[in-house]
Amino acid sequence: MKGYGPGTGFAAPPAALPLHVDAAAYAAFLAVDRGAPGAFNIAEPNDAVATEKAIAELGWSPEFRLTENLPA
Repeated sequence: MKGYGPGTGFAAPPAALPLHVDAAAYAAFLAVDRGAPGAFNIAEPNDAVATEKAIAELGWSPEFRLTENLPA
C-alpha cells in the first residue's frame, strides 16, 4: 500500500495504488467493529483492485476523511 495523508510523508496520492491513511484506518475499524470475516481489498478506485466487497459488506468509502466525518 502506498498511503498518503497526515503522518505518512506524502500530502498527495503517490502513483501506485494510493490510499488515504484516514480511509485505511476507517476500513480496519469497520472490519473489527462489524466482526466481518474474510479479506477485503482496500484501495482508491482503480482498475487493478476490486473494492466492491468492502464497500458493500462494510459500508466503507475510499473518500472517508476524519476531518470531514467527525461529529461536531
